[in-house]
Amino acid sequence: MYRKIKYQDQGLAKKLLKRSLSFLLVLYLLIIILALVKGLVTISLMTGIVLLILFLFLEGSLLFGLRYLYKNWSQAHTGRFANYLRALEFRELLALLVVSQGLYDEDDGEIVYFPKMAIKFDFKAGRLFLQEPVDGNKYMERFSNGLFDKAVETALLADRETTEFKKNKLISTFAFDPIKFRYKLTNLEPEKGKLQISKGIDWKYDSAYNALISGNVGTGKSYMIFAILGQLLTVTKFVEIIDPKRSDLASLKYIEELKGHVHSTQIEINEAVLTFYDEMMERAKKMEKIKAKGQIGTYKDYNFAPHFLIFDEFGAYNQMNERLSFSDPLKESYDKAMSCLAEIAMLGRELGFYIIIGMQRPSADSLPTSIRGQLNFRLIMGMPRPEIGRMVFPDSEKELRPLSNDLKGWGFLQVGNDEVRSFFAPEVEKGFHLHDYIRQQIAKREKG
Repeated sequence: MYRKIKYQDQGLAKKLLKRSLSFLLVLYLLIIILALVKGLVTISLMTGIVLLILFLFLEGSLLFGLRYLYKNWSQAHTGRFANYLRALEFRELLALLVVSQGLYDEDDGEIVYFPKMAIKFDFKAGRLFLQEPVDGNKYMERFSNGLFDKAVETALLADRETTEFKKNKLISTFAFDPIKFRYKLTNLEPEKGKLQISKGIDWKYDSAYNALISGNVGTGKSYMIFAILGQLLTVTKFVEIIDPKRSDLASLKYIEELKGHVHSTQIEINEAVLTFYDEMMERAKKMEKIKAKGQIGTYKDYNFAPHFLIFDEFGAYNQMNERLSFSDPLKESYDKAMSCLAEIAMLGRELGFYIIIGMQRPSADSLPTSIRGQLNFRLIMGMPRPEIGRMVFPDSEKELRPLSNDLKGWGFLQVGNDEVRSFFAPEVEKGFHLHDYIRQQIAKREKG
């Protein structure tokens, strides 16, 4: 149920404290009066002073305790009382935002206009819904153009997900507790055309084709790639894996089911890209023959399977080959592979050939524009440097803020032209074994 935000809500916490203390004071006085009337106790002046000091001490302790509950305890706990306190805090902050930004009118000390705002919470999902006015008032533009929502994100440490316009109002959805959206790695349930990233966030690779996964060491980039790879292997067997640093992904070549599909040397990598390109062009010929009969559609309409090229440590591959001399045969092979990769990025969507690029720090030098411009699912693990954030999300003005100082595995993503959102990657449980996980995912596909 929506609750209205009022001008007086700026002091909700103070009201709670005053009411609690007033109630205790009245209760204390009633007890003393009843005791005196019934002759149960007699109070000397000294006893009265001691009791008064004791009451003030208890009152101070209660004041401290309530502030602790309000500011700290409610943030770390769940349940009705904790949720009540959090809702109280959010309502207070929203009222303060409206007042501090001057989005109201007063005359002779009386409030003559305060925006019609209301808030609703879904604590189980970690979401809140904010109704804002689009009612022709002079402050309407501040709400409709998203400026107020940006302030809400900062004040509430929330992440705006969607905005929906309705008659005389808009409803913005915010995630204020993103960790509640987290999946467990072993519980992911992909479907053809859709991979799960976080609750409420899917990667529909046929519409947001090609992906960029970036992040420094220790941010969870590798585990995010494992989550995507594992899901892909449950929906298709056509997955090629490239790891020029010969790290975790390169070790998958020792899994029987992936033999011939994992590449780590420069020669292997270049040949894998060229083969992937040739297979794409072969499919293009087949689809051209089908369309020559008047049929229209994409690869799915002709029952072709999607193919994926997962290219981790792309920056390292780029650096290794850029150092080669022009007379080195590997240099010519590399240049051809890069040219083919750019064509795959541009032509692969309709044909069902997709690339997923993983790298630590994307830059104009390490990730050519011809490829970068075709990466429609973009993801950063951890808190990026400002220049990296602008590189990955060039059209977004969203302020990126860390989600946690204690937990790893969080980051930011953008699916197509949607808003940049914060998220927690699938949780990897203790005792995780990469090869066992991959074998289990392949077995799921074979059973299905």
